[in-house]
Amino acid sequence: MRTKANAPGQGGYANQVITKPPAWHTLVVFDVLFNNLTTGLFLVAAIGELARPAVFEPVATWAYPLALVLLLIDLGTLVLDLGDKLRFHHMLRVFKPSSPMSLGTWCLTIYSLFLTAILAIEFVALLAWLPGDTGLVWWARKFAVVGGIPFCFGSAAYKGVLFSTTAQPGWKDARWLGAYLVNSALWLGAGELLVIAALMGESRAVDLLVTAVGLLAVLNLIVLGLLANDLHPTLAQLYPREERRFAGAVLVLVGVALPIGLLLAGSGVVIASAVLAAVVSANLGVRFVLVRLPHAVTKA
Repeated sequence: MRTKANAPGQGGYANQVITKPPAWHTLVVFDVLFNNLTTGLFLVAAIGELARPAVFEPVATWAYPLALVLLLIDLGTLVLDLGDKLRFHHMLRVFKPSSPMSLGTWCLTIYSLFLTAILAIEFVALLAWLPGDTGLVWWARKFAVVGGIPFCFGSAAYKGVLFSTTAQPGWKDARWLGAYLVNSALWLGAGELLVIAALMGESRAVDLLVTAVGLLAVLNLIVLGLLANDLHPTLAQLYPREERRFAGAVLVLVGVALPIGLLLAGSGVVIASAVLAAVVSANLGVRFVLVRLPHAVTKA
């Protein structure tokens, strides 16, 4: 669809935005956010459990049910955003690894199966009064945890790849978007697990997660800078330099300075919850800007 008219002699479509922006709005923003919340929580809990089982296994036991709840919310936003909400199952009728949408949908589906399997194993063990370190229970749980990691990682990354492979203005230049979303997922997951560990009084897990949240905040700022560099031509077209600088300063303050400052101040439940709230707020703001880029360019 042609959205901008050229003056005579400007060379046809050379200076026109000829793509039609997708009908993706607020639900997609929350779809991307909840996707990162569930995948990040699972990845951090699973990696922590495998690397330091004595420290993270008690915390991970509570993290997996929350990850499933967040996954169901994510799937709900995904289905509601479809034009025909009864067609969601059509995405599972075809497996096309070269398509980010198809591969991502299958990763999300298989991840959900492994996550459900972990909870089913824990539930059966609880009903049978079997301790978690019983041979069969232990191996079944570890198999489900390890099996879910690659598909969870694919679920966290595919939306960024999907956006960047479209012809939509802004998105098509976002080569660092997949890396940004994966890093954001881990950052959000570490923040979520920090709250769980603080609530449970698991001080060793809290200490390690405080360090992880701080390091991931700095890494996220670096990756976001690379993504912003990709998007600079589009952002410069849409927003004055002063607005871009102000938005960047707010992101650094809310997403990096505030969480790190709070973590240096203490590590209780209130502090951990405030850190998670700051991290979620920063991520939500970035996603609102990203999702509306094609619409903003069309209206500019």
